[in-house]
Amino acid sequence: MVTEKDYYKVLGVKDDASTDEIKKAFKKLARKHHPDAGGDETRFKDISEAYDVLSDKDKRTEYDTFRKYGAYGGAGGGGGSPFNWGGGGGAAGAGAGYWRNVGDFGDMGNLGDIFSRIRHGEGAFGTDWNFPGQAVKGREVQVTLNVSFEEAFNGVEKTVTIRRDGQSQKLEVKVPAGATDGGKLRYKGKGGVGKNGGANGDLLIVTAIKPHELYSRKGADVVMDLPISMVEATLGAQIVVPTPDGSKVKLRVPAGAQKGKTLVVGGKGAKKIKGDGFGDLKVQIKLIVAEQLNEKQRAALEAFAEASDASGADIRPQIVKATTAQSAEATVASDVEPIAADRSQNDANTNENTTTPDSTTNDADKADQPKEA
Repeated sequence: MVTEKDYYKVLGVKDDASTDEIKKAFKKLARKHHPDAGGDETRFKDISEAYDVLSDKDKRTEYDTFRKYGAYGGAGGGGGSPFNWGGGGGAAGAGAGYWRNVGDFGDMGNLGDIFSRIRHGEGAFGTDWNFPGQAVKGREVQVTLNVSFEEAFNGVEKTVTIRRDGQSQKLEVKVPAGATDGGKLRYKGKGGVGKNGGANGDLLIVTAIKPHELYSRKGADVVMDLPISMVEATLGAQIVVPTPDGSKVKLRVPAGAQKGKTLVVGGKGAKKIKGDGFGDLKVQIKLIVAEQLNEKQRAALEAFAEASDASGADIRPQIVKATTAQSAEATVASDVEPIAADRSQNDANTNENTTTPDSTTNDADKADQPKEA
């Protein structure tokens, strides 16, 4: 029984999905299921395999053709399939469904072989039709090579082991500086062995970059987060940061820097694979607010608060304007008390006037508390 994956379902896209939709679905799933990110390796391979076919116009056309013909086998009824897919006619044969009903194609192999050829770009029936003496090109072999961030950034030579004609062989692979995640290196004639004098297939090395604790890649650009304190964001600061090439640079954080602001260090990214030059180092501001303060820090902040506009109109004018425009009647009718300061003052007055809270007072206090859902 032949079991083939539905590539559209693997990527979670419709049959008429555009190339961009397929690409977006692949990127989203690849990030989630990449083995280096803790994902499932088998699932990641399925996703890569589906994308390899559906992203290629010719492969996708052939895949859709077989999918379409196979659908006749799932219609059921007495008519059966217009082709002899290896199942009988009538409800028993036709109703078996495409994936289970497709059988042997004789010397050209079964459906699994045909889809394998489509995946490797050899056409639905490949080139090996068993004609006596015909030269047959070897299969394309794909191998994933895991490299560290530094190795991809600087370039590295690694030894990979591949199997050719049933034997293990070692090959020295040179990963270029600036290699990207998912980048491909093609080695002509290093894939499957040809038959009857046919040329050997190619070896495709796919680089997979392991995550780094500081940096991430976006093409040739390198991206990193820079945590700064509230004081540094307000007053500005000069901070020394490391760069991927091992050097250091002093960044000037401008006064009033906001979360998400990006500081760019030109030419400190990775080497560009296409064209000359290097990408940039892009440093993104990440504002960190202190969770604990000592007495001196708290006193300083309280003094700053007294010197600031207590209404907040200087930093959130639209919100202040909107709340000021609301009528007092609407405010009273609201289930949420909009002015916490008034409630705090009322609570304080209540505490001053109450010496021994009775059971009724306790019940009222409890009513003000939010109930668990």
